[in-house]
Amino acid sequence: MALSWWWWWRRRRWAFGIWSILICGAGAQGRINFNPDDGEISAPPEDLRDDRKPALYTAGYGDCMEDSAIKITRFDAAYYSDNMTISFDIDGYTTLVNESLMIHLSIVAYGESRFDLIFNPCRTNIPSLCPVTASVNITARHIIPISMDEVSGIPAIAFTIPDFEGRADLRIFSNSTKSQTACVTALITNGNSFSHPKIISPILGILAASVSLASFITAMSGGDSAVSSRKFYAHSLSAYTLFSCFHSIYLTGTLSINFPSVLLAFWSNFAWSSGIIYLDSMQRSLNRFTGGARLVHGSLALDSTAFEMASNLYPLAKRYVRFGKHQKAGLPKPGSFTGFSATLAMSQVTVSNAFITSFLWSLILLVAVAISIIGLKLAINASVRAGIIKENRLLIFRVSWWDYLESTLCRVFLIAVFPLISLATFQFTLHEAGPSAVAAFVFILSIVGLSTAAFAAYRTRWRGGRVRVNRMNRVIYPRLRVGFIPWIFVSRRSSIDGTKKKIIMPWWELSIETDGERSSIHEDLRFIRQFGWLASRLRRRVWWAFGPLLFFEILRGIFHGGGSGNSKAQVYGLLIIETIYFIVLAYMMPFESTRLNVFTAYMLPIMRISTLAILCVVLATPGLNRIIVTVLGIVVIVIQGATVVVVIAFALINLYATYLKIAPRGTQIRPQSMNPTREKYLAHIEKRTLDLPTVHSAQRRSSATGPAPSSFSVNTIRRCPKIDDEYGGPARSVFSRNSYMGSAAWERGEDEPVSRVGSPNYSLARLQRPVWRSDSPGFANASEATSTSPCPHANSDMDPHSCRDSEEQLKDASSTVTAALKEV
Repeated sequence: MALSWWWWWRRRRWAFGIWSILICGAGAQGRINFNPDDGEISAPPEDLRDDRKPALYTAGYGDCMEDSAIKITRFDAAYYSDNMTISFDIDGYTTLVNESLMIHLSIVAYGESRFDLIFNPCRTNIPSLCPVTASVNITARHIIPISMDEVSGIPAIAFTIPDFEGRADLRIFSNSTKSQTACVTALITNGNSFSHPKIISPILGILAASVSLASFITAMSGGDSAVSSRKFYAHSLSAYTLFSCFHSIYLTGTLSINFPSVLLAFWSNFAWSSGIIYLDSMQRSLNRFTGGARLVHGSLALDSTAFEMASNLYPLAKRYVRFGKHQKAGLPKPGSFTGFSATLAMSQVTVSNAFITSFLWSLILLVAVAISIIGLKLAINASVRAGIIKENRLLIFRVSWWDYLESTLCRVFLIAVFPLISLATFQFTLHEAGPSAVAAFVFILSIVGLSTAAFAAYRTRWRGGRVRVNRMNRVIYPRLRVGFIPWIFVSRRSSIDGTKKKIIMPWWELSIETDGERSSIHEDLRFIRQFGWLASRLRRRVWWAFGPLLFFEILRGIFHGGGSGNSKAQVYGLLIIETIYFIVLAYMMPFESTRLNVFTAYMLPIMRISTLAILCVVLATPGLNRIIVTVLGIVVIVIQGATVVVVIAFALINLYATYLKIAPRGTQIRPQSMNPTREKYLAHIEKRTLDLPTVHSAQRRSSATGPAPSSFSVNTIRRCPKIDDEYGGPARSVFSRNSYMGSAAWERGEDEPVSRVGSPNYSLARLQRPVWRSDSPGFANASEATSTSPCPHANSDMDPHSCRDSEEQLKDASSTVTAALKEV
C-alpha cells in the first residue's frame, strides 16, 4: 500500500505543485521571487527577455457555462522553466453586486484529473474578487516562484510532445445561491503541434492546382485529335484522386468518436480541400442566415490609467503576453475532441455554418474555373492573331473549347460531390430549417445529376445493340507472390485446374451484341466529348466502372454525414463498405494508368480501412487510457501521412511525365538520357490503350511447349449389330436413325432433351459426332460451321476471353473425337 501511494504521488505531484502554488500564493500582486532556502525575497534574473516562450501555457479558452454572471475576458497562465516561475493573469467583469465567491480549479491531462483545488479569494488577497461588484473590473495578476523539487515530477516529454492534451477548468460559485455562476476552460499546450494550415495548406493547394493544370494541358495538347489526347490524358494523375486522398483524411473527423488531439490538429491541414475555409466576413453573414450564435465582442477594456500605474509599480507586467483568445460563440468548449464539431473548431467554423461554407467555396471554385478557361480561350485567340502562336497550335482546344469547359466543370463538380454529400447529410442531423433546405437541394441535385449522367452514358453506348448477361464463373485460389508472399488470385483461366485449393465463385459479365462491328469506346469521338469526364481514364473493357464507383462515393458520403450521432453504425458500416470497395477495385483495376491503379485500388482503400480499424478500437473501449488513444492517433497520422507523401511523389512524377507526353514525337528532350525512357513510356501507353488480356506464366509455358495432350481417350467400344449396319445409303450416324444423334433436332444444332442427361450412354452420345464422307455436303457444312465461329472484334468493348476459351474447347473436343474415331 505504501509503495502504491508513493508511485501515485510521483506521477501527480508535478501538476499539484505547479497549480497549488499558482493559486495559494496568489496574494502577492507584483514582481516577487521567493527563495525557499534562505527565506529572503530576491530579484529575478535581469537577462531574461520579456517575450520569451514558456514551457507550458494556456492556449485558447472559452466559456463552459451559458448565461454566466461573470464574464472572463482573459485567462492566461504559464510556467517558465528557465527561472522557475509561474505567471497567472485573469481579467473580467460581472453583473453581480456585492457577492462573495468560492473558486474551484481543476487540471485534466490526458483524460485524468491531475489537480483539484477550492479556495476563497478573500483569503488569498484578490480584492477584485472579494467581493465582486459590477463597478469594479476583475483583475488578478501574479508571479509565483517555485522550487526544483516541486517540478521534478514533470516528465520531459510534456515540454516537447505535439498537441499536449491538457485542460484547465476554472469554476466560480456564489456563496449566497450556492450555485455555479461562471465557468471558463482553457487548453494547456507547449506550443508544438501538427496543425500548420497556414504553411501546409497553401503547399498542398499549389500541388493540387499543378496536377489539375497538367491534366488539362495533356487533354488540350496531347495529340493531333481528341482520341489521341485522351490516350495521354488517361495516364496523367487525376486531380480527383488527389482530392479523394485529402477528403478521406479530413472527413474522417465526421465520425462520432472522442478523437485524440493530435488527429484533430493533423486533419486541420486538409480542411481547405473540403471547402472548410474560414473567412470572418463570410461567417458573419452566414450567422445571420443560419441563425447561429453571434460572435461575442462584449469584453470590458482595462482602464489605461490603472495599467500605466501597474506598469510603473511592477515592471514585470511588461512581460505579460496574451497566449490564447476567447473561443468564438457556437464552437465547442476547449478540450472537447468529440465528433465533427471538434474537427470544425480547429478551423473556427461552427457546425451550423459548415455545409453552407463548403457549398459557397465550391461555387466560387466553379466560377473561377469557368472564367479561367474562357480567359485562356480569348488569350490564345489574341496570341494567334498577333502571330505569337502559330495557326495550327492548340487547334483542338480552340475548336472544341466549349466541350473542354463543360467537361472541366463536370469534373470539378465530381470532385466536390463527396464532401458536399457528407456535409449535406450532416446538416440534416442539426434540424435547422434554412440550411437544411439548401442541403436538401444540393443533395438531390448531386444524386439526380450523377445518376442521369451515368445512365445517359450507358444508353449512348448501348444504343442500337443488345445487352447480354453472360455467366463467367471465377476461380479463387492461393499462390505465392514474389516467391514467398502468400496472395489470393482470382482468375477464369483453365490453367489453374490443377490447383487443389480453389473456390468457384459465380460471376456474370455484360456484353453488347450488335449487328455490325462497333469501335472501342475510347475511339468514339462523340462519347469522349460528352462523357469523357466520367470514363476517359478507365480501361476499355471496364469502361462502365464509373457507375459502381459513383455509387460507392455517394454511399460513403451518406454514412460519413448522416450517421453522425450513431457512432457504432457509422464506423462499422463504413468499415464494411470500404472493405467491399477495396475488393471490387482490386479485382477490376479500372484505370489505364498503373500509378492510378496502385494508388486508387490499393493504397487509398488500405489507408481508409486501417484508419477505421484503429478508430474501432477507440470506439469499442470507451474507458481506454488517453495516452494509449494518443499513441493510436499517432499511428493513424503515420499511415495517412505516408499516403500523402506517396501521392505527392506521384504528383511530382506526373509533372515530368506531362512534359514527356506533350513533347512532339520524334524530338529530342532534355536531358537526352531520358529519350529511351520516354520511348518506352510511350510504348507502354500504346500497349495499355489496347487493354489486352493478361497472359499468365502458366499459359506462356504451355504455349511455348505446344498444346497439352488430351487427358481422355477411348480404347475399345463394344457394340451390338444394329439396323444401320445393313443400311446401304451414306452412313449418317453410328446410332439408330430413331436416336437423338440421327434426328432432325441434331441437324438443327439443338441440345439433347433433359431426359437424356441422366442416361447411361449420355457421355458416349455427346462424344461421338456424326460421321460424313469427305465428299458429302454434310462434311462441308460441318467444316464451315467450325471455321466460322463468331468472335468479337479485337478492338471492341467485348471481352475476348470467352471467345478464346470457346475456340480452345472446340479444338480440344475435335482432337478428342478424332482420336476416338480412329480407335473405333
